[in-house]
Amino acid sequence: MPEPMSLPISTYTSSLNDFCIVGINYRKSDMNVRGKFSLSVEQSNLLLKESKTKKISGCMVLSTCNRTEIYGLSEPQELLELFCSNTNCEGKDFLDHAYIHKGLEAIGHLFKVASGLDSQIVGDYEILSQLKQAAKTAKELGCINSFMERAINYALQVSKEIKTKTRLSSRTVSVSYAAIEIIKEKIEELQGKKILLVGTGKFGNHIAKNLKDYLPDTQFSFANRTDKKALQLAQLYDADFVPYENLNEACDDADIIIASSAAGYYTIHPSFFVTGKTRLILDLSVPQNVDPRVKEIPGTTLLNVDEVSRILDNTISLRQAEIPRALEIIDETLGSLEQWHRQQFNNPLLVQVKSQLFQLNEIYFHELNGDKIHKTIAALAIQLKHKNNKGCLCINALNSYLQVNYEKTS
Repeated sequence: MPEPMSLPISTYTSSLNDFCIVGINYRKSDMNVRGKFSLSVEQSNLLLKESKTKKISGCMVLSTCNRTEIYGLSEPQELLELFCSNTNCEGKDFLDHAYIHKGLEAIGHLFKVASGLDSQIVGDYEILSQLKQAAKTAKELGCINSFMERAINYALQVSKEIKTKTRLSSRTVSVSYAAIEIIKEKIEELQGKKILLVGTGKFGNHIAKNLKDYLPDTQFSFANRTDKKALQLAQLYDADFVPYENLNEACDDADIIIASSAAGYYTIHPSFFVTGKTRLILDLSVPQNVDPRVKEIPGTTLLNVDEVSRILDNTISLRQAEIPRALEIIDETLGSLEQWHRQQFNNPLLVQVKSQLFQLNEIYFHELNGDKIHKTIAALAIQLKHKNNKGCLCINALNSYLQVNYEKTS
């Protein structure tokens, strides 16, 4: 006699419902607030390692100039505690500006982030490379489980589909490209102007490429807290290298300064500027790298990342019409993910029912009817995709199988 069948508990049972995002972004906070909660690479890695000690099965950190988010298979409170312990901020202060998403709502938010729908500049695909890097780092540290990896892959898939099937990313618009547009707008004669880029990380690399591609008539130089990085980038783009110890003199000499450093504190101060001249300074860093008092220097225009983004509002208006179609694609992909998740949940049940049918066949009918068993399980799998009453569906499948065999033996 076969052992009584008990419904198995799948490892995927709660993965979808437990998927959670705790974050802060430009929608509810300005750059000064976001700066308090931004996480450096080192802080992000420490947070991920701490998540493992807390037995959180999946965790990822995304920290950019416009957002800091923790994705995890966890309760929101656990992620909130991780967030605050690694930024030295009070939970109440964070909650005044934060958002929390769970389950399908959280997955939907991830899809919008990946596709540029939640970017400060709609359709900005720079976030996609940042998301990929965040996932890569989390995976290397052993913080991505199979469900979270699948969710991220779906996010990359929906991003690609939206980019292919809509004009959401029409025209080159991003914060790094916005810097070029603003320079062109603010400076009438660019021939021979000296541009200093401070900060040569990944974002700085994007800016450097744009400088080379779009402002070939200018002279540009690179500086970084790690001199080696600035030197390598300067050699790559045929620019001048500025040792970081000479930053103050380089700032004073420059006509245009673009700051994209992750220093976390002011690195450019009013005392750097002793030569009276007209200057444009774009501080694209979060937290700010340029002391706001620099704006008080005569002839100086200082814009932070929020101000740069607002200037682009007219540029992105053409993309608004594409948002409904992009949301449709996201909804369709959410449906696919939900169906996949249900299938993973049902697989152990299908395996167990199949095993029970083979045992019944051997004991009562003395001949293996493998084809009928496979068809019965296939029909059950289809029904389980659309209905959630597993007990009744299993009984129906069993009855269907037994009825056919009963008729054969009558």
